[in-house]
Formats: sequence, C-alpha cells, structure tokens
Amino acid sequence: MACFRQQLSIHIGEGAQEALNDQHMTNETARHVEKGYPKEEEQTQPPRLGLALGGGAARGIAHVGVLQVLWENEIPIKAIAGTSAGAMAGAIVAAGHTPDDLAEIARTSNWWFLAKDVSLRAGLLRSAGIERWLRRHTQGKTFRDLEVPLAVVTSDLISGETVVFTSGDVAWAARVSATVPGIYAPVEYRGRLLVDGGLTQNVPVTTALAMDVDVILAVSLNGSFLDSGPPERPAEAIQQAISILQRAHVKEQISQAHLTITPNLEGLGLTDFRAVDEFIQLGREAMERALPDLQSILQKGTKE
Repeated sequence: MACFRQQLSIHIGEGAQEALNDQHMTNETARHVEKGYPKEEEQTQPPRLGLALGGGAARGIAHVGVLQVLWENEIPIKAIAGTSAGAMAGAIVAAGHTPDDLAEIARTSNWWFLAKDVSLRAGLLRSAGIERWLRRHTQGKTFRDLEVPLAVVTSDLISGETVVFTSGDVAWAARVSATVPGIYAPVEYRGRLLVDGGLTQNVPVTTALAMDVDVILAVSLNGSFLDSGPPERPAEAIQQAISILQRAHVKEQISQAHLTITPNLEGLGLTDFRAVDEFIQLGREAMERALPDLQSILQKGTKE
C-alpha cells in the first residue's frame, strides 16, 4: 500500500455506469483551482461552498453534526466530494435527505449489514450489504438524479490511482468508496480492482476543487485516531495501518482547503456505531467553533 500515489488520475463521468468513459486527469491536466477567494470581477454571486467529507468508518457519523449546523445556519452546499464514510453521508444528503433525516437513519440502522456476505474466493467480507443499505436510502438514484452534485472517490488497488465517479449508480459508487482493503473483497470494474478511496484521498479536497465551487470546507475525522491507544479489533488494526500511510496525503489535501475542521473524536473508535449521538454532538461542536471563520470566508468572497 505504500506505493499509492496522491493524484487525481481517473475521472469517471458521463454516461450510464455500464458505458462510462475513462478520462485521464493527471496533476498536469486536471483543472487547477487556486486556493484563495474568488477574484473581484467574478464576485457577482455569493461564493459556492463545496464540502470534502473524509473517511473514518463509524466516525463518519460526525459528518451528520457538521451538516446539521450548516443546514440550521442556512449555508447552502453546492457540491460534495466524499470518501468512504464521507461518500455514504454525502450520497444520502445529495439524494434529498435532510441532516436530521440522516441522524435518524444513523440511530435506527442495524449496522450488522456491514458484516454480511463473504466472498468465498477472497476469504473476505463483501461490501454488497453496504450497497443495499445505500440503495434504500438514496432511492436507487443515479448521480444525474441528485439534488446536490456529488463526486465519489475510490482507489485502484493495482495501480494506486484515484478513481472518481460522478455518474452512474450512486449506491454502487459509494459502496466501492467504503470497501476497506483487508476487510472487504475489492470490487471488480472494467479491469480494475477498486477499493476504499481513503488509500489515496481520504479527505478529497483535490476532487472538490475540480467541482463548480469557490470555497472548500474539509472535514477530517482521523486526527485523534493515531493517538488513541493500541487498536483492540482487527478492523481497527487495519485502519490504523492505513491511517499511518494516509498521513502525508491527508496533510497535502487539507492544505488546499479554505477551512478544515477536525472533530475531537478521541476515545471513539472506528467501530463504535452505537455512539451515534456522541459522534453527532462532537461534529456539531467542531462546526459551531468553525462557523464564524466559515461565515467570514463566505462574506469576504461576496461582492459588496
């Protein structure tokens, strides 16, 4: 896994999932969006806010609290880029659910669907249960049907490239983004073996910058995980190893955001799905602390 590269290299966009065309986007050919406020002559409309929602398994429930605060303060979200748990939360909200709906879904879900189905060939869990759960809560929508533009980040296990989906089946794409290697069997797609997007872009700021937005708010969930003591479960041991490899590219990603929040989730692990209300509250607190800064950034980007 140490060979994975932190570049946006493949973008899968137009057309149905079965007939998607690969478009190679290297650092040289991808759209460059310079960090900073919109130029004065471009400030005819309020800045468009995009979210980069990071991965973190159960810690992804903290995204709900962040989204609630944005919603309550009437801050519109114009695009979402999501990785793993961030892709799952982003997909459900982009499909038309409110953050309060998402909170209720988190409270009432039987999270054992994450551990269903075993791939006999790979000897690992299959992530098909994640897809079924997502399909129910996204109403089987395609990217074209979504109310908010969404980009879902995955990784090619062989080449180490980032593979981004912006069209086709939303539930399928978000499921692939949450397919943690070593726990779930990779998903085969057009000659590729796709896994969790967190291997290459755990906080997908680069992907968000390529969307039609002016300001990026990044949400990073694993800031305290590396210091939370020895992992107690196999899944946490695998995620700990991945988190160590993620350090460099996460730092690079969040350096490109206009504002990054990192909820203090110390003491809460990647499999603590019963701590829904605690995760949500910590997400809310982080967003509330950062709210004045975000409002200032958005106001500075608005033409007087």
